[in-house]
Amino acid sequence: MAPMVGAFRRLYPGVRIELAAPEGTSELFDLVVAGTCELGVTDARDIPDGLESHPLGRQSLVLILPPGSDHVEGAEIDLVSLAGTPFVVAPPGTSTFRLLEEGFAAVHGAPAVAVVTAQRDAIVPLVIAGAGAALVPESVARTASGLGAITARPSPHLERALVLIHRAGPISPAATRFIELATAE
Repeated sequence: MAPMVGAFRRLYPGVRIELAAPEGTSELFDLVVAGTCELGVTDARDIPDGLESHPLGRQSLVLILPPGSDHVEGAEIDLVSLAGTPFVVAPPGTSTFRLLEEGFAAVHGAPAVAVVTAQRDAIVPLVIAGAGAALVPESVARTASGLGAITARPSPHLERALVLIHRAGPISPAATRFIELATAE
């Protein structure tokens, strides 16, 4: 979101943007359907009727592990080898949590959830502090690496298709411009 919002604000400095932090995908859909939020960014799965979506591309997810972990920076890690490793996760119902569960299920396992936090900004500090590993977008992993976390590619590879959603029908000129900008890149 940050690069899209930054680019939009540079072009339209007079437009105020309010970012919400819904706890899960269903809450995001509810906010957009109700008109509380005009736009939302989510993965492309199970978009409810009455919402339109615009593809934004694919987002790879990366593992981050606490500093001092026994893994090589940038290596590929089979999720089966992380059975029993404590994980810091966003709440069930988020696409990241779902993808982590699906990745483990593909290797006949389940993540060992140690910490659940609705405060997504807390995930990296919790990993750095040794609370567990986490699955995060690549951009977040780069930040975590700079703070000392070990980053690794999960096997199987985990990624999601992202879309920008809004209610069907007319939308504001600002939302129209945001969609044009976000989907042009």
